Amino acid sequence: MTDLQERVSTPAEEKNRSSCFTLTTGGTQSKRSSRLDDFFPLIEQASIAWADIKVDDFDKEIFETGTKFGHSELLIKQLLTRLGDGTSFAGGCEDHDTEMGLLLPAISVNGPDITIYPIVVLLKQNVIVTIRSNKTHVFHNLHRYAETFMRRLPKNLEQADWLTLLLIRILDENNERNFEQLQEIDKCSEELTKDLRADWIVHSEVGDQIYRMKLTLVRYLSCLWGTSDTLNSLRYGDANLMSDDTQVLEKISMLIREVRDHLSLAEHLSEVLASGLECLQSIHNNQLQDRNNMLQDRNNMLQEKNNALADLNNKLQERNNLLQEKNNKLQEYSNRLTLLNNRLSALNNKITLLAAFLAIVGAGFVV
Repeated sequence: MTDLQERVSTPAEEKNRSSCFTLTTGGTQSKRSSRLDDFFPLIEQASIAWADIKVDDFDKEIFETGTKFGHSELLIKQLLTRLGDGTSFAGGCEDHDTEMGLLLPAISVNGPDITIYPIVVLLKQNVIVTIRSNKTHVFHNLHRYAETFMRRLPKNLEQADWLTLLLIRILDENNERNFEQLQEIDKCSEELTKDLRADWIVHSEVGDQIYRMKLTLVRYLSCLWGTSDTLNSLRYGDANLMSDDTQVLEKISMLIREVRDHLSLAEHLSEVLASGLECLQSIHNNQLQDRNNMLQDRNNMLQEKNNALADLNNKLQERNNLLQEKNNKLQEYSNRLTLLNNRLSALNNKITLLAAFLAIVGAGFVV
C-alpha cells in the first residue's frame, strides 16, 4: 500500500515535502509529508527504511533532524567539519559502530557557475536517512522506483546486506545526477569555443569566462575526489553496519570506477580549457603586438611630419631674420630723414625770421 497518491499539493508544498519508503513483511509502504513525525510509525514496523528529508535551512535544521532519527550530534558535527570553506568539498565517512554517517555533494551547474549542496546520509540499524536542502532534486527518479527496488531485494540476505544495497542505490543515484553536471560544463566549453572563433570576440570577457569555467571544474573535481574517498572507505565493508559480502562490495567498487572515469573526463576537459586559455592569451599577445607595430608606424610618420614642420619653421625663421634686418635698415633711413627734416625745419625757421626782419627793414626804409 502507498500514501503517495495524496491530495494534489501546490508547488511550494511539494518542494518542502519529504519522503519515506519502507519494506515490511507485508510489502512496501511509502509516505510523503512535511512532518517528520508522520514517518516514525512506518519506520517502527519496517525491516528496512529510507527517509529522504528536505530542509529549508541545512545548517540550522541538520542537528534537529538527525537527532530526531536517533543519531548523535557528535556524529553530525564530525561530518560537517569536512565541508570546508565552500570552495572545495572533502566528503567523508564517520563510523561510530552503532551508527554511521556519510557526507556527499549534490552538484548544480548553471552556465559557468557551480553550486555545491551537502547531503548527509545517516545509517542506524535498519534505517537510512538522507538530509538535504529542498533546492536539490538528486533523488527525484529514485523516489519513483524505491518501492520496486525494495521488493526486489533478495530474501535470503541479511539486514546489513539490504542496508548496504539500498545505500549503494542511493549513492549511485546521487553520482548519476552529479555526472550529468559535467555535460553542462561541456556545453559551456563548446559555447566558449564558438566565441573564440568569432571576429567580434572581446578577449577580456572570454578570458574571464574561461577562468570561471576553470574554477568551476576545479570545484567539480574536488567533489568527485571527495565522493571517491567516501566510497573507498566503504569498499571493504569494515563498518559493523555494512555488508561484508564480496558480491555486494563489488558494487561499491563499480561505483568507484565510474567516479574515476568521470574524474578523468573532467581533468581532460580542464586541460582543454587550459589550452584554450593559452591560445586566447597567444592571440591576444599577437594582436597587441600588431597594434604596437601600427602605433610605431604612426609614430614614425608623425616624427617625419614633425621634422618637416621643423625645417619649414627654420626657413620661416631665416626669412623673418632677413625681414628684421631690412626693417632695421629702413628704420635707420627713417631716422636720417627725420634728422634732415629737423635741419630743414630749423633752416626754414631762420629764413622765415630773416624774411620778417627784412620786411621790417624794408618797411622802415619806405617810411
